[in-house]
Amino acid sequence: MVGFKVDEIMVGTHRFVSGKGTEGEQPLHFSITWGNKNLLEFLNPFSDEFLFSRVRGFITVKGLVDRADCEGSLHLMYFNGRKIRYELDFTADDGKAYRYVGEKTNIWPWNIYRTHRTCYGTVTPVSSGDRISDSVVYFPYREAIGFVLSARLCTGELFEG
Repeated sequence: MVGFKVDEIMVGTHRFVSGKGTEGEQPLHFSITWGNKNLLEFLNPFSDEFLFSRVRGFITVKGLVDRADCEGSLHLMYFNGRKIRYELDFTADDGKAYRYVGEKTNIWPWNIYRTHRTCYGTVTPVSSGDRISDSVVYFPYREAIGFVLSARLCTGELFEG
């Protein structure tokens, strides 16, 4: 079974919802590796794994956590929603589990340069699901060559350990 992996970086800012943390914009960024251990299932429109990837990496949500391990999923929903959805679970400095959900939306062939670059997200505690932060992060253009060159085929498990 042959799969693939790609490295991606997103950087931007977030703002805590009123009364949930420090006021004003704070940095939010993540560095992830995403992919699927079975390339044929990933590309098969009749598969449950169609355009679905597992994710691992690091996330920083200033005021909540600095460089926490994260894992989750990335779903390329080109045909059922014209969006890309990230779901990243992490544990913050307060020891609680949180989830970042971000979406790149309104994807059309003529605006890919913009829509594949901009991701709107929220952070919620896993226990309650209450929104505590809103964010906008961007794929830095300077990372485009590194992103393309990071694509690689793999066999076996996607992530070690």
